[in-house]
Amino acid sequence: MADVAVVGGGISGIACAAALADAGLTVDVFDRGHRLGGRLATQTLRDTGTPCDGRVVDVGAAYFTVDDMGFGQVVGDWIDRGMVRPWTDTFHLADGSAVLGTKTGPMRYAAPRGLRSLVEDLASELPSDLVEIRHPIDVTELHRTPDGVRVADRDYRAVALCGPDPQMASLAQASDAPLWEPVIALTAIYAERTWDFDGAFVNDDPVLSFIADDGSRRGDEAPVLVAHSTPVMAAGHLAEPITAAPAMLAVLRSLTGSAPEWFTAKRWTYARPAHARPEAYSFDGVIGRAGDGWNGEPRTQSAWVSGDALGRAMGERLR
Repeated sequence: MADVAVVGGGISGIACAAALADAGLTVDVFDRGHRLGGRLATQTLRDTGTPCDGRVVDVGAAYFTVDDMGFGQVVGDWIDRGMVRPWTDTFHLADGSAVLGTKTGPMRYAAPRGLRSLVEDLASELPSDLVEIRHPIDVTELHRTPDGVRVADRDYRAVALCGPDPQMASLAQASDAPLWEPVIALTAIYAERTWDFDGAFVNDDPVLSFIADDGSRRGDEAPVLVAHSTPVMAAGHLAEPITAAPAMLAVLRSLTGSAPEWFTAKRWTYARPAHARPEAYSFDGVIGRAGDGWNGEPRTQSAWVSGDALGRAMGERLR
């Protein structure tokens, strides 16, 4: 019997598993997907009829930023090994009809092989004698026992729930999950580049909220854009995401002056929390919760910091 079950194979869950293993505890990681990554998700483009066949595109999180020392050390190692590249500190601002100007902010980082590759890299460094990754397994319930908790027909001393709050709160039978917003991500391949922005925040538009230049993000200048819908737009098209494409493409055409050769759409029912709790995690001695809905700001760094902090706290308590 392993000491701890971790539910969720995104960056938070893998960071938690690493911290637990550092404390000498045995861990089973459960994830519902065929591949790890959570919302650091990629899509391999197939049957596009363009030179972009086989391209890996980020369709979940678009980038990440860094200002935490611990996460910065992890990112520094990725940069040294060519897994991460500084992308841009300047995004454009737009409305639904025109690109209006620029806004400078923190450096945004991207991964040439997609952000999912970073989670898979962290997982590859977990000690195999302490950590077992089990997927695809969809954990739909857990039960407290006199000695801990039962997860997927196995008994554990504790469980770490590291995924979207609405799903994890349901497993924990808690009612304190904040509102999470849906997004539809539309990937569009063009014949040529007709725009001059790395990324654009689209303000005051009912359809789009953000556009990422995937060619700029990857560093190969491919004519590929990934557009994120607004939550309201996504909510009306979750059953059939492709039905959101005409409206999304219309805004893209206004901003780029061209229409794509190929496109596809993917839904994220739980894309991002509307806000994050100030606490880094919660742990009652048996059930812990972590992710990007914690640690003050909904971002990739927060997910790593939250998972790492929960793993360390569980390690101290259970060791």
